[in-house]
Amino acid sequence: MRRDYRLGGIVSFLKNSERSSNIATLICMNYMKIQKLNIKLNGKSEECSYMLPRKLFKELENVKDAEKNWKYLLKSRYQEFLMTDTSDNEQMQYIEIYNINTSKLMNVFHRHHGEDDFLISRNNEPGIFAVSTDSRLFAYSYGDNVIVLYLMESGLEIVSKRFDSVCKIKFLEFIEKDKKLFIIEKDKDGSVKFHIWLILGCLNDYFPNISKDNITLSETPLSENDISTLLNCSEYYHILTKANGTIVFLNDKEFRIILDTNIKKTTIGESDRVTDEHEYNSHDLEPWNQNNSKRVIGKFLNNDKSALLITGQNSIQVWKPKSKNFKNLNDFKNFENSNLVYILIIERNPPKFQINDDMTTIITHACKSLTYLYMHTKDITSKKRNQKFVSGTINIIKDFIKKYPDNWKLMEVQYPLMAYLIYSRSFSLIKYILFDNNDPQEKSAKKLHRPQSRYGSYPYYNDLESYLKLYVDSDFCLKSANNLELSLLICKSRDSRRNRDSVMLAYLLEYYSENSMAHIGWMINVTKILPKLSEHGYDNYLNSLYYKPCFGEMKYNFSSNIFQTLANKDTLKVYVPLTRLIPINSFNIFNYATISDDILSDIYMVPLPNFTTYDPKIKAKTGIVYFLRKILFPPGYKNLDNNKFSSFLKIEKKKGLFSFLSWWSYLSDKEDLYFSDVREFVPKHIIGLFYYTGIYLLAIEFSQMKKFVLFGHPSFTNLNPSNPTFTLKNGNETENLTLTETNPDNPFDTMWNAILSTYYWSTLNLNVYEYWPLKLLFFLAHVTLVLVLLNMIIALMNGEFNKAKEDGKLGLLMYREELINDYERLDDPFSNQLYNDSPYICFLRDSDLMKKWISKSQELKKTKLYSWFSESTGVDEEKITFSDDDENIKSWYKAFISSNEN
Repeated sequence: MRRDYRLGGIVSFLKNSERSSNIATLICMNYMKIQKLNIKLNGKSEECSYMLPRKLFKELENVKDAEKNWKYLLKSRYQEFLMTDTSDNEQMQYIEIYNINTSKLMNVFHRHHGEDDFLISRNNEPGIFAVSTDSRLFAYSYGDNVIVLYLMESGLEIVSKRFDSVCKIKFLEFIEKDKKLFIIEKDKDGSVKFHIWLILGCLNDYFPNISKDNITLSETPLSENDISTLLNCSEYYHILTKANGTIVFLNDKEFRIILDTNIKKTTIGESDRVTDEHEYNSHDLEPWNQNNSKRVIGKFLNNDKSALLITGQNSIQVWKPKSKNFKNLNDFKNFENSNLVYILIIERNPPKFQINDDMTTIITHACKSLTYLYMHTKDITSKKRNQKFVSGTINIIKDFIKKYPDNWKLMEVQYPLMAYLIYSRSFSLIKYILFDNNDPQEKSAKKLHRPQSRYGSYPYYNDLESYLKLYVDSDFCLKSANNLELSLLICKSRDSRRNRDSVMLAYLLEYYSENSMAHIGWMINVTKILPKLSEHGYDNYLNSLYYKPCFGEMKYNFSSNIFQTLANKDTLKVYVPLTRLIPINSFNIFNYATISDDILSDIYMVPLPNFTTYDPKIKAKTGIVYFLRKILFPPGYKNLDNNKFSSFLKIEKKKGLFSFLSWWSYLSDKEDLYFSDVREFVPKHIIGLFYYTGIYLLAIEFSQMKKFVLFGHPSFTNLNPSNPTFTLKNGNETENLTLTETNPDNPFDTMWNAILSTYYWSTLNLNVYEYWPLKLLFFLAHVTLVLVLLNMIIALMNGEFNKAKEDGKLGLLMYREELINDYERLDDPFSNQLYNDSPYICFLRDSDLMKKWISKSQELKKTKLYSWFSESTGVDEEKITFSDDDENIKSWYKAFISSNEN
């Protein structure tokens, strides 16, 4: 008897079940399948089984050891998330995350293979990964000393950080409300070390070799026995697990929980030892305030007089001298001899000065201050008064980005900083972040901004809401908005200078489309904003956007080569990649096929994820009443607001949308999908009866043949023409003469006579002339004249025919769109779109069919969406200068922090 030694697996309960509270979801996994059991506490249970993702199955299939399979599966799963990180690509590693609850692929993450990857032996083990408690961040390590941080919803890489003091990473977990990443290292000697990565963007963000005394457990401090237990975590992975942002391990039959890690953080504030104060002119230091009667007090932050703290009516400022330290309080001359290094302006009296998270506090306060300065700049006079402070504040942010781009990236995904910059109309700073920062010598300086679909997903959104609630319209839902939608709101606002403010829309659209060639996740917000751009008259942006390279040249860059072919039209072949776990007992697996590598290289993606998908909110209906209603009565429409439907259905003006080939894939996909559903629902014999009775075709044929019978064979219908007669009067005599003409010849009696008769209609009869040169000349002149006139007519009508052809294609697309629109709004469609509702649509690129699009795209390649915006209109009014004259002087923020640590 043959035994299978690979049947080791894991059993666990899911944390986030989509079912009600009286249902528990149990997951059982082995190297072949995933078994999901929904256990109802009051009775019956539901069971379903899924096939493992193919990459994961192939990895486990070759392992003949049940224990290794068990460990591999254990490390590949965390709560409802299942990870696969195998790839045959030499340049790129593809990491996939599936949600077992929904059986859907959440996203695909790209990781460039490092130079040392080939030196690392993972012993048939997956990479180390962690998911934040809010499922927003994803951390991954190949097992070396590098951690890559991603955004879950878009799949975009945030930063990749190498820890030089770490040998091999064995464990990762987000702790303390996802502010820290807890790292367990196994060094060369085999000992365990603990590290903390503070992922807020602080300069002081890495804390190596955390002492056991700084790790707080549920009851007692970490003991030597606990460390010994954690030492073996790589061998006995089941003793260590994660639970809601905490780490749990088993030691001597007792569960131990790591609650917190104590790390030393620098706090900067006022010194009680400095008592001298000086009063300054409020008009110079707070020009935005009309009431300048209140005092503005200044004092040194420390005894070395390297930083001056200004406390005004509603602002806190810190200034540093441009060269040497201040001699005394009178030595401060505003921007003349000092640089602004910190500012916070608020509507109320300022709090006591204190910085807890070094540059994170400084940058967020600077962004808020830019918003305040804009809102209090009402005219040219106030703009000139505030301009120095606007430039000085922007200088703080830009200088930090220039020197610490990775810290900015971390800060920017945790805090909605771009929202402050958009609302403050900081055009030059936004342009610098998106485009002007690309230093060819510094890779980390590129792509400083990442899109997120809603501000509410930011951990520090409440801070944004409390600061902008005074400025944003109450009807606008800031929590569900994103940067593109906020930019559009500003363009519609009453105080907006639309032509100028709309450049922020152009900046963001250009930035997202430009970067999307590498990953489709850059376009998640573009999908959402397209209907609103169409609605509010930004067709110029839309028409230019559709000819960006990403709309016809974005290669398929996912790891799966399993597709469903949804359409095979004369103009396009459409593919939908497999983005679900396939149920074992489902016949849907036969709809998919593996695409060979030679075809895969020619498959391209439509660059808008989830463009045609939405939540239909259809509940399953069963029973006799439902069946009879479905048979006897037509379905109604969903009772949904238009905003609940897909972005594709919400776009009002689709003519520009249909101007290039990629959109054929959307319509071909949906049309083939829906009519295939109808064919599945309607019995085949009804379809045959409808299409092949021939009643309509017979009627058409009878109508066409009627003329032939009447004119070609008139005797068949007794319609022979009567012979014409003539009566002649014979003078005065009573008898008249009657003449009857012979029967006329039928010019249509034969095909040849019909052709000749038609030809001679347009010629003269020259038989009466016996001069043959005249006949020859007349014939040649007639033929030449006919050919010339005919070609002239063809030339004149060619443009109209081409236009009619394009209009015909457009009409077909519009007709398809109407069918899709009607179908998707049905409350009870013919079948559940479970496996065809893919967020990604692909097509086989054909250069011959895309000549027009390629030509127009090449023509507009160097034209940016914001090219219309001249610098003279205000983009560079905020002139930015750096105080880097002396290379031996540390950056102001480094010196600022170090001077306060003493």
